[in-house]
Formats: sequence, C-alpha cells, structure tokens
Amino acid sequence: MLNNFNKNIKKIIKLFPEKISIISSKSVIYIGLAVYWGVIIAGTILQIN
Repeated sequence: MLNNFNKNIKKIIKLFPEKISIISSKSVIYIGLAVYWGVIIAGTILQIN
C-alpha cells in the first residue's frame, strides 16, 4: 500500500514544476502549523479561565 502511495506521490510531484511545488508545500506547512498552534493556544486559554 505504501509502495503504491509513493509511486502516486512521485507522479504528482513530477507534474508540477519544482518551484511551484516547493512554494505550495511551504504554504501548506505554514498554514497547518498556524492552525495547530491556534488550537493549542485556544485550548490553553479556555483551560485557564
């Protein structure tokens, strides 16, 4: 299953130019981290109150 997943990911990455995929990956990571930390901070504030 992971082998097929790796093959599909490689095909998808080859379809996009390298620079665009790197920018997209960075954006997704930054947005994901912002949401993650937002949930942590909101949870902490709600626990304190």
